[in-house]
Amino acid sequence: MGRLLPSVVCAPITSRIRGLATEVALGAEAGLVEESVANFDNTFLLSRSRLVRRLGRASVATMEQACAAVETALGCR
Repeated sequence: MGRLLPSVVCAPITSRIRGLATEVALGAEAGLVEESVANFDNTFLLSRSRLVRRLGRASVATMEQACAAVETALGCR
């Protein structure tokens, strides 16, 4: 327990908002300059060693929306 996996699942962030069920709205509360979305249709793995600094943080509510978006993207619901 307590060990971190060497990779993290990432969702690209874009300011091109299309209103998809697989998008999660992000803005200033997440540390972004302009209104954007995380697109869970295009998730990918990234080596944890590539992460240099934290640019923002998602709230608990945003993470719940991210979980729902992943379920939709994977066809789990």
